[in-house]
Amino acid sequence: MQAAKPVTVFGWGPSGALVRVLLGGQKRDTVVPETGKWQVSFGSFPYRLKTQLTITAGQASTTEDVQFGDVFLLAGQSNIEYKLQDDAEFDTEKANFSATNIHVYYTPQIEYEKSLTFGWGEVTTPSWQSLTKDNLGDVSAVGYYALNKIAHANPDIPLGMLECFKGGTSASSWMAEATLAADPALAAGYLEPYHQAVDGKSAADFDRADTDYNTILEAYNAKKAAYMQAHPELSQEQVKMHVGHTPWPPPMRPESYLRPNGLFHTMVEKTAPYTVKAMVWYQGENDADHAALYEKLLPRLIIQWRTTFQQSSLPVYLIQLPQYQDEPHHAWAQIRQAQWHTSQRLEDIHLVSLVDTGEQHNIHPVHKRTAGQRLGSLILSQGQTPCVTSCKRVGDAVVLTVEPATQLVVQGETPVEGLLNGHWQPMKVKVAGNQLIISDPAHVEKLRYAYRNAPIPSFFNEDGYPLSPFLLSVSE
Repeated sequence: MQAAKPVTVFGWGPSGALVRVLLGGQKRDTVVPETGKWQVSFGSFPYRLKTQLTITAGQASTTEDVQFGDVFLLAGQSNIEYKLQDDAEFDTEKANFSATNIHVYYTPQIEYEKSLTFGWGEVTTPSWQSLTKDNLGDVSAVGYYALNKIAHANPDIPLGMLECFKGGTSASSWMAEATLAADPALAAGYLEPYHQAVDGKSAADFDRADTDYNTILEAYNAKKAAYMQAHPELSQEQVKMHVGHTPWPPPMRPESYLRPNGLFHTMVEKTAPYTVKAMVWYQGENDADHAALYEKLLPRLIIQWRTTFQQSSLPVYLIQLPQYQDEPHHAWAQIRQAQWHTSQRLEDIHLVSLVDTGEQHNIHPVHKRTAGQRLGSLILSQGQTPCVTSCKRVGDAVVLTVEPATQLVVQGETPVEGLLNGHWQPMKVKVAGNQLIISDPAHVEKLRYAYRNAPIPSFFNEDGYPLSPFLLSVSE
């Protein structure tokens, strides 16, 4: 359980039942409300404390051993879900794994419920498990590399990895319908297309669409398997350059986990309000088709999760997407822009840029070490990767200030570009400490840097972290 913060304990039961909770010598009583979900709050407990949690309702009682440390919520889609056993360095990591203070809790991926319930229903009730060599391959690769780094820095503090993710999902799947409906653009982009896809259709219509999709998918998988067998020397990225990408998404239907707001009810509301140290959000890939809306989608999601977890100032480590070419023009650039903007506009958002990593033709990079260890380092320092924090015109120059940075380092040739009379042109840039001084006698209207789906970044801070890509207007 989370140390040094007020702790919430919650559960489910029959309406009207009296629940008594004992934790670390403190006692709380409550009555189960009509919703069936109850909760009680405790004061904070110190790090490393080992004690017991006892919950009693009527004749039923359960006692669990608990310990207090740091709990990290890992959320998003496939690249945070990507298992360590699929990582290129898994065998090495398994052989060298020695941490004894990491624990993992996997939120069941409940895709649909005919009637929403706060309980786990027929799904096996999840529980915390110690991370060992036996189950190491099943956890998030990014999460493992991050927490393993934290574990070695703090070997005597218990660490929890609370996994709540599902691949292929839009951010809209993780938000309440009311939140989407409150913004006309989000309603038009997500709710209306969903209803157009499912309203007035029969089960036979949905089954027929699924059959057609599965035929296409099976043909693709057979083609890919044959090509991989014929070319075993090629990587996944190289194979996909020849055979294309997996057909996605499948047809929409009412019970699809891809529907707007679906997983918010079936996963998030079953996990919240568990008390955590911080949240990691790694997502955006599946919203590339609505990239312009991510500027609205992302901050609303963060605000909603903070509210749902009852931690209004919950720190969020926001993963900025790596390189990937095979998306609509500048779609991933727009997603990164929204991630950068969100980190500047909301409090306690820590941007973790991965723009110097990735594979241009593989949406699931097989090397997660850099991403995870960078995340772990920034959690330890409570820091973030560098981004532009101010833009000022000084005579015939534009001065961009970058933070956090003391001395920017140039390691590539990707230019800063300026927009003048409808055309983008490379600009002359001088580095001075943590500032980019851009010569601009013509007074351009906008500046951009690494604003591509798969850019090669040029500017890094003294810690080796890449400057976030940007597109910004230059005011006189």
